[in-house]
Amino acid sequence: MPPRRIGLIGAECTGKSALAKELASELDALVVPEYLRQFVLDHGHTPQQGEQSMILRAQEQAEAEAMATTLMSTVIGDPAPLMTAVYSCAYFDDYSLLEPALAHARGYDLLVWCDTDIPWLADGVQRDGEAHRTRVHSILVDIFGKDKERVPAALGLSPLLVSGDLASRVAAVRRVWLPESPDGST
Repeated sequence: MPPRRIGLIGAECTGKSALAKELASELDALVVPEYLRQFVLDHGHTPQQGEQSMILRAQEQAEAEAMATTLMSTVIGDPAPLMTAVYSCAYFDDYSLLEPALAHARGYDLLVWCDTDIPWLADGVQRDGEAHRTRVHSILVDIFGKDKERVPAALGLSPLLVSGDLASRVAAVRRVWLPESPDGST
């Protein structure tokens, strides 16, 4: 049986990696790390607009390889490639990657959206600040909320919005991912 897939989305510094790490230990999961972070470390700069498509494809490919090779029951995209498309919207006002990224997102068994209700912290590598986090979050709200005319491809996707501390976020995912059986066990 192939592994099930969870994709994590959310602006910078919303707890995606902490959630991925915790879920990995609880769900027998393999985490596919963010290719964008590796790109910045390898190239010494944030990506330019023309590099965004390659980064999106590299994240998708890393997930595909994990799905094909892992013996674990779950693969977690930290983050889902959709975030590369959203960053492209935020930085370059380029929405061209959004539809293919949303098509990819439809393949997840669960898409988890990390809310901005935790403090923003600098990481010394690539985080751009609270204003940027707010901008990216508002793009996600537009995609999954009210702006279906601009982004019709989001129709049919309903991510699970998680908020609160890490334990609350993990519990929210567990409730959906591992529903209780009639006898109360998971």
